[in-house]
Amino acid sequence: MTTSDIWRALPLELAGVLEPELPALSDEIAHVIGQEIPEYARPLEGALGSDLRAGVREALRRFLRLIRQPISAAEAGRRVYIRLGRQEFRAGRTLDALQAAYRVGARVAWRRVAAAGYTSGQTQETMAALAEAIFAYIDELSSESVEGFAQAQAERAGERERARTELVAALLSDPPMDAD
Repeated sequence: MTTSDIWRALPLELAGVLEPELPALSDEIAHVIGQEIPEYARPLEGALGSDLRAGVREALRRFLRLIRQPISAAEAGRRVYIRLGRQEFRAGRTLDALQAAYRVGARVAWRRVAAAGYTSGQTQETMAALAEAIFAYIDELSSESVEGFAQAQAERAGERERARTELVAALLSDPPMDAD
């Protein structure tokens, strides 16, 4: 089953069932990430906290858009997760904490959306498809963050190479550069 098939397996009305859960779910995910992921345990203030909360809100909104419009929503919101990957690199961290945050978010989301789905009378097949969609979605977010991390690494490597080239040119210049 392809990723787009996963989204098409979900009934459109499911988005309406899940949508009322988003505000509280967003807060709960950010809270649990802060509790369970040591790198995010400090108060979620400043750019990190703002980006984390924005990432959670966008992830949930994008998830609903994918249920409603699987094809057109697939690219929406990518920049948020690419930026998060870039920020992890710039902060000197690996992607381990961010990937763990995605898994925690998926676990918390599943609990709440499963309860909403069962309460609304969704079938077992729909609930199984919803679980599969959550797993596929977290893989997608993770891939986007890896992309951003790799971009930041490549940029840093390019900066170093430019600095080396300038240094070699300065050392080999004729007439030699002044020592200052």
